[in-house]
Amino acid sequence: MQVPELTDDAVVELAREGGVAYIPHLSGLRRIALSTLNSAQRQRVVNILQQAIPRGEPPGQPSSPGGGDQRYFRIQIIWTRHNQAQYTDIIVLVPEQEAPESLVELWQKGEGCVCD
Repeated sequence: MQVPELTDDAVVELAREGGVAYIPHLSGLRRIALSTLNSAQRQRVVNILQQAIPRGEPPGQPSSPGGGDQRYFRIQIIWTRHNQAQYTDIIVLVPEQEAPESLVELWQKGEGCVCD
C-alpha cells in the first residue's frame, strides 16, 4: 500500500495496541494535524509513513497483526474535508517488530501533535 497524498486537512492518528491486556494509557494515541506542521515536520511525517505503511496491512486481512499477545501500531489517516471524494480514510496495522525506528520515535515523542 502506498501513502496517499497528505493534504493540509489530513490528520494522522498513531497508537500502539495489542498485547495481553489492553491498558488505555499505554496506547499513547497521537493525533498529528498536518495543517499545524511546518514544512520540515510535515516532510518528516510523510517520510516515516512511507517507510511504515508498506510494512503493514489493513485490519481484517488474514495476515494483519493483532492475534495473541502481539503488539502493533495502528496508523489511521483521516481527511477532515470529506467533500473531496478522492480521499478515503485509511487504517494500517504495522507489527511492532516490523515498525521502523522512526515510527516508534514518532509515537513516543509526537511531531507537533495534539496528544490524548
